[in-house]
Amino acid sequence: MTTRLSSEQVYDEAAYWAARVDAGALPAEDQAIFEQWLAADTRHYGAYAQACALLTPIKKPAPMRLVEPGPPPRRRFLIGGGIAATLLAAMGIRNYSKWFLGEDRYRTQIGEMKVIPLSDGSVVTLNTNSEIAVRYTPSQRMIELVHGEALFDVAKNKLRPFIVQTGTALVRAVGTSFSVKVLPDQPVQVLVREGIVEVKRPGVPVAPVVLVAMNSRAIAPQDAPITAKPVETSEVGRELAWRVGRLAFHGETLAQAAAEFARYSDARIQIDDPDVANQKVTGLFVSTDPVGFANAVAVSFDLHTEISDSQIRITR
Repeated sequence: MTTRLSSEQVYDEAAYWAARVDAGALPAEDQAIFEQWLAADTRHYGAYAQACALLTPIKKPAPMRLVEPGPPPRRRFLIGGGIAATLLAAMGIRNYSKWFLGEDRYRTQIGEMKVIPLSDGSVVTLNTNSEIAVRYTPSQRMIELVHGEALFDVAKNKLRPFIVQTGTALVRAVGTSFSVKVLPDQPVQVLVREGIVEVKRPGVPVAPVVLVAMNSRAIAPQDAPITAKPVETSEVGRELAWRVGRLAFHGETLAQAAAEFARYSDARIQIDDPDVANQKVTGLFVSTDPVGFANAVAVSFDLHTEISDSQIRITR
């Protein structure tokens, strides 16, 4: 008997195929497998369309050839380098980083998400207002999460570990699925939905390594030990609802929900009354629609909303 996949598993497979198709034409054998997958379950078409809607094509820069007969004088090098840097900066920081730092950079704006297929078969889903730098070498796969949040679906390779670096944590994996969150004035958070990852302090060889298993979360504060504890499977799903453009709340306060919406929209939710701010909310909402959230809350708690271009006030 064929096991029916969960909705989360269906979405994961759809994201995989969307990334593969976006990367280029599939070989005939893989194309046949893809078409069989589409036909196997009516949910696959919708999930694949949704994954494609979130996918932003990645354009690689054209190769650049610099022909130089020998080592140039220092002055000539500085002038030429300055011109090249200016041109590449005009093309965009990702291209500049690629040619001068040996890395690829990807970023999202507020309210934007990207699905990024990497050269080794891993896939990164980049949340709103986030940035990563990708530095692959023959011995390791290094990702720097500069800021924001990302989900990493890692292709297995025991000889080439996959490492995510932040300011206060190094997250090491071989083949797994986990998210890392780096937000202002908050500790780094690592949420594991599949496999096991190692979390430790960067540049501190004697620091203990913390193992984080599936359905567990690690917290890495700036000046305190790294801790890990299990979480409910349902909580993992809620926290990753942003992949499909949603925010899921389950007992958070309105103040906490307003702060979360601020990550996805320039319009700010303002709640001046502490009693209103401490009301708890449960539900699934569109991440880029703070107005819709505020109106729904107003109906549920018998409140009022005042809406302008940049602010949504919730009052009694």
